[in-house]
Amino acid sequence: MITGFNHTSFTVTDMNKSVEFWTKLLGFKAASVSPRQGIWQEEVTGIAGASLMVAHLYGHGHHIEFIQYLDGAIKGAPPQPAQTAAAHVCLETDDIRKTWSELMAAGATPQGQIADVSTGPVSGCYAGYLRDPNGIIIELLEMKPS
Repeated sequence: MITGFNHTSFTVTDMNKSVEFWTKLLGFKAASVSPRQGIWQEEVTGIAGASLMVAHLYGHGHHIEFIQYLDGAIKGAPPQPAQTAAAHVCLETDDIRKTWSELMAAGATPQGQIADVSTGPVSGCYAGYLRDPNGIIIELLEMKPS
């Protein structure tokens, strides 16, 4: 039986960029950044020769983990939002356009653009997808005023 939700994890190519972006710009706090070696990494991940650098960040009521494969990395383009198993993190903001501009200036890239949500339970809000410097998709969401 599942007893709780522990964390969400993303694989990155540059740990330093991720930790800096998510702590300085998105308000997370780094609890640890440390290497992981040993046969157990290979056994857990199923990646032969896996050697990792792992960061645990906390913020906004969530625990997020970043993993950089030091050995065993597989190169490739980040997944597109419509690909099976693609993921994103949604962060709420009180000013989507200002937040968008600040993140772009700090190395984020647009995946889409800011749009007025016109259907569904958050109709009347603003939303947009961008990517952090390692390609992780971040949805920004500005809720409509109550």
